[in-house]
Amino acid sequence: MIAALIVAIAVTVASAQDWRAAGLTAFDEVWQTIQETDYDPTFGGVDWAAVGRELRPRAAAATSPEALRAIVREMIGRLGRSHFALLAPTPGAPGAIGGAIVPFDVRVTQNDVLVTRVHDGADVAVRPGDAILQIDAQDVTRLIDGTEAGDPRRADLAWRRVMHVLSSDTPTPVRLRLRDPSGAERSETVARVPAPGTSVTVGNLPPLRASVEVAERRTRTGRRVGVIRFSVWMATLSAAIDDAVDRFRTVDGLVIDLRGNPGGLADMIRGVAGHLVDAPVVLGRAQMRELTLTFRANPRRSTADGRTVVPYGGPVAVLVDERTASASECFAGGLQAIGRVRVFGTRTAGQALPAVTRRLANGDVLMYAVGDFVTSTGRRLEGIGVEPDEVVPMDAAMLATGHDAESAALAWIDGVSPR
Repeated sequence: MIAALIVAIAVTVASAQDWRAAGLTAFDEVWQTIQETDYDPTFGGVDWAAVGRELRPRAAAATSPEALRAIVREMIGRLGRSHFALLAPTPGAPGAIGGAIVPFDVRVTQNDVLVTRVHDGADVAVRPGDAILQIDAQDVTRLIDGTEAGDPRRADLAWRRVMHVLSSDTPTPVRLRLRDPSGAERSETVARVPAPGTSVTVGNLPPLRASVEVAERRTRTGRRVGVIRFSVWMATLSAAIDDAVDRFRTVDGLVIDLRGNPGGLADMIRGVAGHLVDAPVVLGRAQMRELTLTFRANPRRSTADGRTVVPYGGPVAVLVDERTASASECFAGGLQAIGRVRVFGTRTAGQALPAVTRRLANGDVLMYAVGDFVTSTGRRLEGIGVEPDEVVPMDAAMLATGHDAESAALAWIDGVSPR
């Protein structure tokens, strides 16, 4: 369940001689798969049969594999939902993010590429609040053109284009032209570093970088706060997340940083939530065509080495932004609904549908949603997102002074009565 994987991937494709037959078979497979599995038999008011009748003749008349794929994408786009995508080679699509990255995070706004966080321990002259104007003399405006406020898919594509250019296959330096919040411009050279974590692959999906970052912070009054940040919901990270919670069992507060986390294996939210609640509370439900899946927290009462523990009972903040999606939204929204966490940041992506993949006759991969997630209070997240309890806007001047979602969360924990 990964919303951010709307970008096409390279797969084996049919030969030039039979691309049309294989492509038409793939078109039919896509239509039939959605016809048989969509969680909403009314397709949200879309006349799915009519869509197929309208577009199949156009698919049959397509003059290239790319043109046929564009028609398939138009077909699934008629549903107007996340987690429906054709994963296939696409001319002009952003390239992959390389194995060497800059040691800071960026986000794309309507007009700028903002530095939002410098990684712990990074020795760089780039600061939060800086806007990137050029990357190795390439104007970033060419990378973010077309980004519109409130359009997470366009913003995601723009972000991937920026990250592709900022990254490299090897740790080479990159030259940046920057503008600080006062308007002053400067140039800096930044050394790329190996991307943290490991590359993981699940099923037909492209590789993802899986990493866990752990840090201890102090509030203004000296309270200890554990910060746990992980990049994706993948089983390979489960042990590291468990270890992080074990490390912080005695702290005064926890911060779970899901900014930029696109989701992953939805069932993992049960175990991670179980570190924070002492009962198998309902986090949410996924309504499928013929059944409902209930996501209950799984209280964690022992550690990996067999020690008896109780779930963490102190204040917990969850950090989110517009790149927080899918399983991350289910986790944040589910725990917010039961009042166990306070959410800080900006509204999430609103892409929260359980999904699976299928390889098609021409080698392309169809990602398609099979359920609709709602929290225990019945609140839908698809198309809406998780609304933070405390909105912390992505503002250059505020970032430059050190005010972001994490600092707001630390201030909140400082004001909570000690347990």
